[in-house]
Amino acid sequence: MVDIQDVKDYWNNNPVAAAAVPYALGTSEYFEYYNELREQNESIEFSYRLHEYKKFKGKKVLDVGCGNGYVLSKFAQEGAEAFGVDITEAAIDLCEKRFSYLNLTGQFKVANAESLPFEDNSFDCVTSMGVLHHTPNTTLAVAEIHRVLKPGGRFIIMLYNRESFAYEVRMKKEAKRSGKSMQQLINEVDGTENPLGDVYSKDEMKELLSDFNVSDIFAGLVRMQDVNRNKYNPFIYRYMKLRERKKGWFLYAKANKK
Repeated sequence: MVDIQDVKDYWNNNPVAAAAVPYALGTSEYFEYYNELREQNESIEFSYRLHEYKKFKGKKVLDVGCGNGYVLSKFAQEGAEAFGVDITEAAIDLCEKRFSYLNLTGQFKVANAESLPFEDNSFDCVTSMGVLHHTPNTTLAVAEIHRVLKPGGRFIIMLYNRESFAYEVRMKKEAKRSGKSMQQLINEVDGTENPLGDVYSKDEMKELLSDFNVSDIFAGLVRMQDVNRNKYNPFIYRYMKLRERKKGWFLYAKANKK
């Protein structure tokens, strides 16, 4: 089993999108460039539908694995009381700088998702985007989120999709070609030295969220490279888009604490 310290060390040395952004971490240029990259995968309109930002005005919202604060800043801009935790000091520093840059107020802590530093029934909403598949005990992390949510509180999560084109087509072909294991290829999605990644099917997501009332599970994000094609083909892409909610790389769920 991967040690949590290995996960922390990797992400401290490789903050989210640092390798893809040609600007110094924490600068306004870094944040603006990162925003553009993210919004190529998740539009602003989609982000607002997914996170329901406006519904949490005046409410307490926690982002578990807050990265550089993109999602949490949207909650804060819409009037939520924003809290962020991340396993790395680097991420917390970026969140603080983003909030300062946007003149927003938030509270941030370095913390392990498997042991959240909050009282029971503290939050109206918890979000975690592309994070919990990197922690050694995802089930424990979800149990911690359940604990800190108020009864009826909203949980919005994204994990990588086992049933995606990316996993079922590209990665399986790459495993045969390269001799690498599927586990290694999943890890390498977030960097060649990344110690841990995971994928979940829709049924596995349901099991993970069995203590919640799940209102929706759906996939998103399909790209030509997910079927080993770097050149755009309108017919193949149209077919992929029609199946995006099942075969996208991102697997989203929205649920409420019972």
